[in-house]
Amino acid sequence: MLDFANLKTPPGHGDVLVAPDARTWLAAARANHAELAGTDRPLADSTLATWRRRTREKLAGSDDQLVIVLGHQPAFIHPGVWAKHVAAVRMARAAQGTAINLIVDSDVPKRPDIVVPSVIDGRVATGAVRFAEFRPGSAFEQIDRLVPERIEKLEADARGAIGAHFQDSQMPAFLDAFAGAADAKDWVDQAVAARRAVEAPMDVVLTEHRISGLWCNPLVVDILHHPAEFAAAYNRALAEYRRANGIRGNHRPMPDLMLSDDRCEVPMWVHHPEAPRRRLFVQRDGDMLRLFADDLEFGNLPITRVASCSDLEAAFNQMDKWQLRPRALTLTIWARLLLADLFIHGIGGAKYDRISDSIIADYYGLTPPAMACVSATLHLDLPGMTTVGKPIDQFRRELRDLEWNPQRHLSRDADLDRLIERRAEAVSAAAAIREADARNQTARRSAFREIRDLTSALHAARPEALPAKRADLLRAAQRDEEDRIARGREYFFGLFDSRRLEALTDALPGVRQFAG
Repeated sequence: MLDFANLKTPPGHGDVLVAPDARTWLAAARANHAELAGTDRPLADSTLATWRRRTREKLAGSDDQLVIVLGHQPAFIHPGVWAKHVAAVRMARAAQGTAINLIVDSDVPKRPDIVVPSVIDGRVATGAVRFAEFRPGSAFEQIDRLVPERIEKLEADARGAIGAHFQDSQMPAFLDAFAGAADAKDWVDQAVAARRAVEAPMDVVLTEHRISGLWCNPLVVDILHHPAEFAAAYNRALAEYRRANGIRGNHRPMPDLMLSDDRCEVPMWVHHPEAPRRRLFVQRDGDMLRLFADDLEFGNLPITRVASCSDLEAAFNQMDKWQLRPRALTLTIWARLLLADLFIHGIGGAKYDRISDSIIADYYGLTPPAMACVSATLHLDLPGMTTVGKPIDQFRRELRDLEWNPQRHLSRDADLDRLIERRAEAVSAAAAIREADARNQTARRSAFREIRDLTSALHAARPEALPAKRADLLRAAQRDEEDRIARGREYFFGLFDSRRLEALTDALPGVRQFAG
């Protein structure tokens, strides 16, 4: 369904990527629905089709309607990610179905602040607004709810960093909803409520589920019963992806799962409130399944107690607050097989999910369900983004040539002409020595020193030339840095004004296009 070679970041402001053509999505979703509803592949204590029906009834309210799924961390998403929300809602309306956003609160934040561009004295720069406090390695779900005083500081910091554009952005509505999320139990609930408040006026409303509340499921039960078989299929899929993309080593795009005679890594995380997340390893010891967080054994249970989702959940509830969470590929496999009729990825996720395709075909013996990809580029209204002036590499080449060959660049007079003539003679003499007696290192060093001294004399005769050229290079570097900041496409979509976000929604396919 997807041509992965054409999944490229939209280049310009307002450009969108929707792949494949929106008019094909409905037929693909219907085909996925029919194919997956009819599979009798065993899974845990039932079949994949039965578990798919149960999952969809629980999360979507019905197995009869088409379900469009996407997912992302509850972070400050940029417009390219937000475009998936718009597309999912419109596709669901075209299909008279449901759009579900999976909030990946089990993931770890990359940084504790939002990058905010600002204009100071006409120059573009970036600042950072700290949005929460948390231990490195902690998951989003472990971030505490922000108290009113902390939200007030967040708003003051945002106003200061954004400056005059604050009031025209979505940040006032976002922060008001963040502060007003009375039922929020933690930071994730606050952030989701705030994002939804920004989306609602633009007619973007999704059904949302947090991954932390979903992760005792039949795929996990199945993997824990067959860890070595799943790990082998996982590693084969990675090897195939690396061969196809010319990647060497076994750590990109993600490491192989570790397999040994007595222990097997499975593609899940384990969290504990008092420690960073760790990889999950299992070891079969007779009828017992021993569980390890990296090298730390934290629990064991009879394999008979991993027969169903409720058994697994009950067992983990007795393990001193340890929690089981998915890794990226495991999560999308679950979503695509048990929940979605069509899963919408961004560019990176779509390309990596070719690995999931291989696992679905190899381990589950199924034709991978078709998926879609949406992205966009949107720039903030900032000065910069100029194409005027020479490329910075040209400034670097000119500076280097001035340093080594000043005779080509300096303004001439009689005194300078004499120095240039002497330098030319020294260069010719050095070439003659190299040609006639290349092994005479003493003569060659002497000739080089003479060229170097005459070059220095030329610079001394025009002492302003090198500083001026270095200043040109510095200005070009500053210009390029400001352009880079202004052209950034990964700023939080809440920093944009309504006009720009509405222009993005207008550029995306409408309900009629998704209806075919």
